Amino acid sequence: MKKRIILIMIISIITTSIIGCTPAQNNEESAKEGYPSKGITMVVPWSVGGITDRAARVFTPILEEHLGQSITIVNKEGASGAIGTEYAYDQPSDGYTILFSAETPSLFKVMGISDLGFEDFDYLKMLVQDLKLVVVPKDSKYETFDQLVTDIKANPGKIKMSYSGPGASGHLQGLLLKELGLDVAMTPYGGGNPSMLATISGEVDFTFGNYGTVKDYLEVGDLRALATFTKEQSEILKDIPPMTDALPESEKYLPLYFPNLLLVKKGTPEDVKATLMEAIEKAVQDPKWEEFIKTQSYTRLDDLTEEEIADYWDKYTSITSWLLYDAGAVEKSPEEFGIERYDQ
Repeated sequence: MKKRIILIMIISIITTSIIGCTPAQNNEESAKEGYPSKGITMVVPWSVGGITDRAARVFTPILEEHLGQSITIVNKEGASGAIGTEYAYDQPSDGYTILFSAETPSLFKVMGISDLGFEDFDYLKMLVQDLKLVVVPKDSKYETFDQLVTDIKANPGKIKMSYSGPGASGHLQGLLLKELGLDVAMTPYGGGNPSMLATISGEVDFTFGNYGTVKDYLEVGDLRALATFTKEQSEILKDIPPMTDALPESEKYLPLYFPNLLLVKKGTPEDVKATLMEAIEKAVQDPKWEEFIKTQSYTRLDDLTEEEIADYWDKYTSITSWLLYDAGAVEKSPEEFGIERYDQ
């Protein structure tokens, strides 16, 4: 009888030990597995098919391959990117939500569409930016950018320019022209494609376009490029002059990039960010991504450090916030948010 009791006790102890150790062993295995141990969400705060979305849909599967975990793209468009940005911010700061952003968070506060900004996120990597061009319809009377500038000066408020919407790159480029004394008649069209079609049809005199978007139109002759939105000769379009040739006073504001970049919510653990960065570094060097950059004629910005990224956005925010405010496009002064006027 005693032997039977002892045997039962031994079995009980062994069983308890096994049951008690199983969760600990599982936790240990989980710790070894580490981040990422589940699928990741890539938030694109713009609509499907747009410039940012196209880049995200090429980059994401490449990053997925190097990270070793599935990544699902979720489009949350609206309010110049504010809806998607707020959605990403509302998720836990655990690295399982990445924001595939553009430039607009720098202007959310001034535009009054969100209380968030780049300061609420940690920079992972600047990726690429599309070359910007001044384009006119195929039958335009303007053969050079200098002719366009001269006509704008001679006919203030009469030369028409299209752009997609408030705070977007075309809007800011048009406001920069105004800052430089060129009074253009600016009309929003609610999107990049309608804005471009208005130019092709001759409804407006010119617009600013992304090279990746307009190059097919240029090749078939529906549009003609007059200048690049740069201060140096483009390596891609060597026969198109930079806008500074006709507007040398614009040089102080350039380069003014409108790039894509990767962000995570501030507070994301350093080891998680390190894991993400390791995979991102491999992804930007991946031949598939490099081929995409080449075919789209994008400018690479992935060599910028976190400090250089922060410095760039400080400059960008200063220039663009005051452009909007000086033009009366926003009611809130950049001073309310501690944004000093850009002065070089």
